[in-house]
Amino acid sequence: MTCMSSARRRLKRLGKVWGIVERSLILEGEMIPELGEKVYDSKMSEVGRVLSVFGPTNRFFIEVSLSRDARYEEGTPLYILEEKRGRRDTRRSSR
Repeated sequence: MTCMSSARRRLKRLGKVWGIVERSLILEGEMIPELGEKVYDSKMSEVGRVLSVFGPTNRFFIEVSLSRDARYEEGTPLYILEEKRGRRDTRRSSR
């Protein structure tokens, strides 16, 4: 018997490209991600992973380590995947 996952994915806006430093993008953040989280563009192509979050809480920045050579213009929005999980049956089975 195979178990199918009922997870649905959608993009959640992480921030906009603010600049580029070596092989990293600097985003002006709109939400605080987890370190190591994958980052995507609007076409759901993987851009890289979150390396660090820095700056004051009212205007913070996110460093994204690029996974491939690509060019992103200043102001380009980038995203993370938000997974919506279906309801799970948490009832205990009786024996």
